[in-house]
Amino acid sequence: MGYNGDMWDRFIARKRWERRLSLWYHPRYEAPSLGRIAHSLGMIALRGKRVLAQLAKEGRVKPGQLKNFPLVSLSDLALFHSRDYLERAGKRETLARIFGAPEHEIKVDEILSAERWAVSGTLAAARAALAGPPLAFNLGGGFHHAEPDMGSGFCVFNDIGVAIAKLRQEGFDENVVIVDLDFHQGNGNIVGFLDDPKVHNYSLHGAIWTDKEGAGHYNRNMEGIVGDSTYLKALEESLPEFLSRHDPKLVFYIAGHDVLERDPLGEFSLSLAGAGRRDRLVLDLLQSRGLPGVITLGGGYTLQACQAALNLVLAALGESESLPFDPAADQSSRFRKVAHDIDPSDPQFRSEADFKLSEADFWPELETLRSSSGASAYQVEREMENCGYLEKLRSQGLEDFRVTLDLETKEKYRVRVEARHGGKAPLRTVADFLYPPLEKGGWGDFAEARK
Repeated sequence: MGYNGDMWDRFIARKRWERRLSLWYHPRYEAPSLGRIAHSLGMIALRGKRVLAQLAKEGRVKPGQLKNFPLVSLSDLALFHSRDYLERAGKRETLARIFGAPEHEIKVDEILSAERWAVSGTLAAARAALAGPPLAFNLGGGFHHAEPDMGSGFCVFNDIGVAIAKLRQEGFDENVVIVDLDFHQGNGNIVGFLDDPKVHNYSLHGAIWTDKEGAGHYNRNMEGIVGDSTYLKALEESLPEFLSRHDPKLVFYIAGHDVLERDPLGEFSLSLAGAGRRDRLVLDLLQSRGLPGVITLGGGYTLQACQAALNLVLAALGESESLPFDPAADQSSRFRKVAHDIDPSDPQFRSEADFKLSEADFWPELETLRSSSGASAYQVEREMENCGYLEKLRSQGLEDFRVTLDLETKEKYRVRVEARHGGKAPLRTVADFLYPPLEKGGWGDFAEARK
């Protein structure tokens, strides 16, 4: 058989994945309503999907290569966010403010599911980076505007904040550095770790979002015309020293590509080549110092930003050549197969459990749940978490909960809880019951969203 250069390149690329990088993505990152909102604002959405689609189309990613990971629980979100905010986050008016959209365009469960999955991807990437290989890339996340008590700037939940809090709960107590190179200052991480002596924020930005300053943080607002040379000079003069001073054992890199010229939400003028040099500089620092790193996408709202993100993945793999970005790559059969294989049990391949917990098994908790109304599956799940129902399920050895809500009759709703027995087990329905709210009209918002 003769030499086939294309097949050989793909073989080498797959070997690089194994040695250098883990890639994290889930199809649930996609929220069609957010795509429509972005389009109405003249922005490109679904950047992570587009990048993965290009990699799949070119054979750089094969079906089964991306690992499944669990959905972050509401109790894990509460490690960083306040309970009061988590309640408000389930309201349409809260999300309308965060996304700058009319309330009638907000699909609560769809949007919150997409953000929670992206948070889950950053947590999975952080665990992977600590275990090796040392670089992990979440094709989403970077929600740095979400503070413990407030969301803003398209950010509902702070993925890096939740990931650090969860790692701490699991025993990781080392210094962490967040390198934030999004155009916009990451107020969520600054405020969230204001009094934490082991989390240090480094930020070059062109828009100030908070006047608070944490000890040991580096926050530089760059004004005027900021192009490649000005930006790269500032980065080279400050980031290596910052890393040396704080000696992190884990680095989160928010690779915002809204620094590119002509970005609709940014005012810097970096070229595609300049952004590439920026990203490679950060990668080289991580590699030369042996630091595990987690990369998240952050902002970037043009096709050029998609190309920059694709270039960053390839740079993380150690490839010197780029791939031309194809806006239609997500229509390829290779991409659909890769996306489907990430979690084939979710949601269309449900199988019933060998057992199913009945309503009577947890009657006291369900009575508490019945006493308050909700407008979405998110709110019902939050109530189940607060009243101890999900904790009872965890005591049965269950994890990775997925709660869905369906209109059963005009006044009754069916709640289905799916979970896994162990991380690699398929999703199974473990609880299925009717939820008739006592408060008449309490489900009006949800019923309206179903139309």
